[in-house]
Amino acid sequence: RARLCCLGGWVATTALLLALGALWHRERGPALALARGCGQSLNLNCALLAALMLRRSLTWLRSTPLAELFPLELHVRGHERVGHLVLALGTAHAGAHLAQAGLARRDWLVALGEYVRRARPGAGGVGGTAPQTGLALLALLLAMLACSSPCVRRGGHFEVFYWSHLSYIPVWLLLLLHGPHFWKWFLIPGSLFVLEKVLGWVWRRAGDLHILEAKLLPSKVTHLVIQRPKSFRFQPGDYVYLNVPAIAAYEWHPFSISSAPEQPETLWLHIRARGQWTTKLYEYFQQLELHSLELNPPGKSWRGWRNQHWEQVGLDLSLSLDLSLSLDLSQCFLDGPYGTPSRRIFTSEHAVLIGAGIGITPFASILQSIMFRYRRRKQSCPSCHFSWSEERRDEEMTLRKVDFIWITRDQQHLQWFLGLLAKLETEQAELEPGGKFLELHLYMTSALGKGDVKALGLQLALDLLAAQEQRDSISGLRSRTQPGHPDWASVFGKVAAEQRGRVAVFFCGSAGLAKVIRGHCRSFGFRFSRENF
Repeated sequence: RARLCCLGGWVATTALLLALGALWHRERGPALALARGCGQSLNLNCALLAALMLRRSLTWLRSTPLAELFPLELHVRGHERVGHLVLALGTAHAGAHLAQAGLARRDWLVALGEYVRRARPGAGGVGGTAPQTGLALLALLLAMLACSSPCVRRGGHFEVFYWSHLSYIPVWLLLLLHGPHFWKWFLIPGSLFVLEKVLGWVWRRAGDLHILEAKLLPSKVTHLVIQRPKSFRFQPGDYVYLNVPAIAAYEWHPFSISSAPEQPETLWLHIRARGQWTTKLYEYFQQLELHSLELNPPGKSWRGWRNQHWEQVGLDLSLSLDLSLSLDLSQCFLDGPYGTPSRRIFTSEHAVLIGAGIGITPFASILQSIMFRYRRRKQSCPSCHFSWSEERRDEEMTLRKVDFIWITRDQQHLQWFLGLLAKLETEQAELEPGGKFLELHLYMTSALGKGDVKALGLQLALDLLAAQEQRDSISGLRSRTQPGHPDWASVFGKVAAEQRGRVAVFFCGSAGLAKVIRGHCRSFGFRFSRENF
């Protein structure tokens, strides 16, 4: 509902500004009326482009009641949609002005040439430069849109996206020169944007952070343990932007924090090698593992100067038997933390957390923090040592029940967080034997389901073995690992039947699976949130 209201308000306001601008100039011809109308709408939407990327301000808004009124988790998607509209309105605006200039004279080609080449008083903008600044703006917007397409960002060309998107600086300068009234719309979001950038730059450069440990996990996952700054405060599920100068000096990439806020000295990041930067990160630590005495970062041939930095720093490298790397002096920078919809988990009553593959990362932090708070809520009798958990409501956590669903491809992927899940099971067994506050549901998609005749005998044997040993044969957990994909209608039906309060579903994974789960949530009346950044 909030999404539809915001979308409707945005479309209605844009259309209203376009109509008013056209009506105010209708006597000067249809071309100029269209140009002025598009210009009025562009004032709003160009300012909105900046407002939607105020990450620190949006993180603060998540802690206020306004988070219930606006779909803040969709700010990146909203930024993309507004960008597409800005390009469309800009094209129509420029086309209408060119048409007006050409229609004014018979030799319209000559007229257009003069209109574009020379700045004339009365042509609009500062010093009559509106035609020139307008065409420059249109060219920059086209370049930014082309370089921000998914095939560029996810095809191993992040640097192209990053450097082309820095064109927002000349874009805003040109807009201030082009539109006489744009500064009124841009004053507040532009000031906040500059303030956030300056504060972020000062904070990043003031912190002298190092990677304390790097562990290589199956399926090309790098587990980084980073020194936690003293003033670094975050909420479970938050994410940070990471910069490792040894990999790329100017690239910043977002990753969810997988450690709990209650862990005081370090931060955990689990990074799967998918794109160009994450693959370089994994290969770099892999080379350090194989050649501990010879530091040879990937891409040495075209970034050889970085070796000098590492030689001057003087790494003290030691390899352990579990393939972890102790890097006492490896430098990194963090920007954040930034909030996500997962912050609402603790104010829910019955939370269903669904992670697909490496999508478990934000929930690792959340599950640890949940058990920490649950442990603090535990009460015990000093005489008979009987313990119980109070069902009191507080601002910190109102959870009554948590269901965690993790969907992985094969057994190797389970090793990413198997130790953490085993620890959570043990803690719950100690605090509340037989308790059902936290339930784990694991699914392995590469295994044949119970309905498949080929796997029927194997699944029966695994069920008997699990019943006998009270542990799952695949993961070693008390929770049984189910083969195949979840039957969402059955899973959500059981959740609804428990009646432990209002159900909120939080998902982190692929867009295709998110669409399927969102549809089931609608049918059951569950609230759905997806991790986006």
